[in-house]
Amino acid sequence: MSLDDETAAAIEAAVLAAPGVADLYRARPTLGSAVESARRIASRTPVSRVVLDDDVLRVVVGTDGSVPARSAAHAAHDAALRVAGERGLALARVDVRIARVG
Repeated sequence: MSLDDETAAAIEAAVLAAPGVADLYRARPTLGSAVESARRIASRTPVSRVVLDDDVLRVVVGTDGSVPARSAAHAAHDAALRVAGERGLALARVDVRIARVG
């Protein structure tokens, strides 16, 4: 399964619009998605900040402190899952990690 640029951009926009989310960081890829990222960098194609590893979407956010970090993570999760579903991307789960709190 792969993540096309339009879907990645839509997921990123939805996550950034989630209450309490201030920043979106590049998720650490596993070996498989790291190879894909290296290809994109070599071809000067923009690299997505969300990472799809098989059927797991990885998202890393920073919060703005307006809501508890846990609530921001839940909102980011729900936004990413909703957009992925709308675009036909079947996911086993969405992993949201907080890299920075408000």
